[in-house]
Amino acid sequence: MIDMDNELTKKMGEFLQKETPTDNEIREAALMLLQLDPGRERAIYNSAQLRPQSLLPWVRTDLKKFYGIRMRGMTNEEAHKFNDETVKLVVEDLKKVPEGAEIKLEDSVKMESIRGKREDHDSLPDEIKQLWDKNAERWNTMRKLHVQLEQLIAQPGYQACDGNELCYQLRQADNALRADYKKYDEYNAEEQHQETPEEAAARINKQINGARVYISRHVNNEELTDDEETTLQDAIDLLANLKQNVKPETLDKLKAKGVTIPDYYSTPSSDEQGTEGE
Repeated sequence: MIDMDNELTKKMGEFLQKETPTDNEIREAALMLLQLDPGRERAIYNSAQLRPQSLLPWVRTDLKKFYGIRMRGMTNEEAHKFNDETVKLVVEDLKKVPEGAEIKLEDSVKMESIRGKREDHDSLPDEIKQLWDKNAERWNTMRKLHVQLEQLIAQPGYQACDGNELCYQLRQADNALRADYKKYDEYNAEEQHQETPEEAAARINKQINGARVYISRHVNNEELTDDEETTLQDAIDLLANLKQNVKPETLDKLKAKGVTIPDYYSTPSSDEQGTEGE
């Protein structure tokens, strides 16, 4: 990174705060512009020496551009690089149209693909679905800013300082766009929510009740489909894994239906637990 003259930056800021600068202050500001960009600012500097108050709007406008660059931590050379990198990143994202986005503006960027929503979009939490809607709006904002930047670049005498503020806004929007797409694409409900002990107990209780109900409804069927037999097996396995009691007569009926009885129910400890439940 090129070293920045912080004293010059301070003087620029002080001048921009003055509502009615004197002739000499305007001439000094014009000299600062000449130091910042001799080729671009020579004409303004020369005119400001003769008619300082008449040149004040031009001096203030250009100085504000350079000051903005410095307040963003960049030199003129770094601003030029930043602008080029930003345009490449933004164009890359503008080529991918968010599904359902209302295209409000035309520019030179050729739309190449549709960025589709997740298949489970409608079942996502509202705060995750809102990331998609926010990015669709952000994408249109970026298109609008990109059009403004293109028009600016097309003007005679364009320099990096002219477009740096727009590029900065575009970079901020693009960074937010990419960050929110990452959150949206990588969202995983199971990873996002850590189950509390109470929630875990409620979930397990629901599984136990579901297994018991299924067994009671199907154990006396004369014939079982393959799916019913599989689900009965899953139900009794779940109850065994959770060390739930099952009546011996229910186990006998399941065994007669071709269900494999888990070893848990053949141990003395399980028999001693009583016959509460199915």
